Amino acid sequence: MGGLQLEALMGALIYVIPAYVANGAPVVLVRAVQRPRPIDLGRTFLDGRRVLGDGKTFEGLIGGLLSGTLTGVLVHLLVPGLYRSLFEPFSLSAGAMLGDVIGSFAKRRLGISQGGPLPVVDQIGFLAVALLLAWSLYGPKEWSDAATLFLLFSITAALHLGTNAGAYVLGLKSRWY
Repeated sequence: MGGLQLEALMGALIYVIPAYVANGAPVVLVRAVQRPRPIDLGRTFLDGRRVLGDGKTFEGLIGGLLSGTLTGVLVHLLVPGLYRSLFEPFSLSAGAMLGDVIGSFAKRRLGISQGGPLPVVDQIGFLAVALLLAWSLYGPKEWSDAATLFLLFSITAALHLGTNAGAYVLGLKSRWY
């Protein structure tokens, strides 16, 4: 990997930190809530299955948005010029949360229970939607070539599996994936 490619990858990884934090924070934050409220309010879809399930809560959604956005503001202060607006970290966080919700909706439609695996969607769906939302508002970043995106998504998948395994060991998740 050349110096420019490594620099692009590092810039990409720093840029997506709000999405990473927004995606991971609900697992920790919802533990502090006595009775988390599911976003779907227990409702079922046309197929008779829950719309999202108990794992997608208002507390997790708000906590993820706030954690990711505040982390992005901190990154913005430490790395001036990385974000084109203070709203960009929010858009990355919102996209990550939306991607996670879309993944849960898809899993329920496929008959996959809460916590059940849907490879690829589980690992990188949140990031794909985060970038799609942010870039629909601000345009793609200068580092967004195919090679950098491939590496970014590959690292994200590996990090996602690793952090989930860590959360399992710590008792925060019931499954390692």
